[in-house]
Amino acid sequence: MSPRPSETHNDMLHDLGEILKRWIRPFKLGELSYDIDVVFDQKKNLVYAPDLNFTATDSAARHHEGRVYGVPDLCVEILSPSDKSWIQGRKFADYEHYGAKWYWAVRPDREAPLLTEYELVSGKYVCRTEVAGDDWFEPGLFPGLVFRLAPLLAGEPLKAAVKGKAKKLM
Repeated sequence: MSPRPSETHNDMLHDLGEILKRWIRPFKLGELSYDIDVVFDQKKNLVYAPDLNFTATDSAARHHEGRVYGVPDLCVEILSPSDKSWIQGRKFADYEHYGAKWYWAVRPDREAPLLTEYELVSGKYVCRTEVAGDDWFEPGLFPGLVFRLAPLLAGEPLKAAVKGKAKKLM
């Protein structure tokens, strides 16, 4: 059995998910889900549970019976020190192969947080941006949303982690 996520992992999952939900809902962009089964390929029984996944409004039919059937538009993995690199590599390859348009890998290290954003371009992931520490991040999928990881890891209020239009939503 895999070790359960750490408190830091769960805090990042909750806070990052909350920022995204507060951006997604008012603009009716789609559905954000936490740690639910995503059936990438029923025939091969390929099922993952990304820490967060987002499906755009036009893909709402993928949600039923408490699962997502088909590929989300965004998969977010919050990396833990106990994660095996080959497992993360396999997820990356499968997300890319099955066509998840966006993939974020988040390392919630209090000393050196890192978020790497990949975009699917012509069937291959391209590193769109990498932000570390207190750097601001504007996701390609959510233009106008700007946030940073360090305040989340420091336990600061969500308003401290965002700027611009997002401040009003927190």
